[in-house]
Amino acid sequence: MDVSLVYVKSEGFVEKAIGDEKVLVPLTDNVANMNQVYNLNEVAAFIYDTIDGQKNIAQVHTALINNYQVDQNQALDDITFFINDMVNRGILFARQ
Repeated sequence: MDVSLVYVKSEGFVEKAIGDEKVLVPLTDNVANMNQVYNLNEVAAFIYDTIDGQKNIAQVHTALINNYQVDQNQALDDITFFINDMVNRGILFARQ
C-alpha cells in the first residue's frame, strides 16, 4: 500500500457511534438504507475516524500504533485490509 495516499470519506454515508463501535449506513436519495448497515469494531472505527482527508496512510499507521501499541506490520496489514474493503464498498476513496 502506498502510505503517502490520503483517503476521503464518501458523503453518501451517515455514521453513528455506539460505544467503541461505529455503524455506517448508506444514504439513497437522502434516506438511510437500513438493508446495508456496516458495523465497525473498535479498531476499524479508530482507523475510520483517523481518516480525515488530510492525514496520509503513514500518519494513520503511526496513530494506530500509538493508540493500540500494536506491531507495525500488523497495524499496516489491518489498515490495508480495512481501506481496501471500504474502497470496494464505496465508503472511502483516494484523494486526487
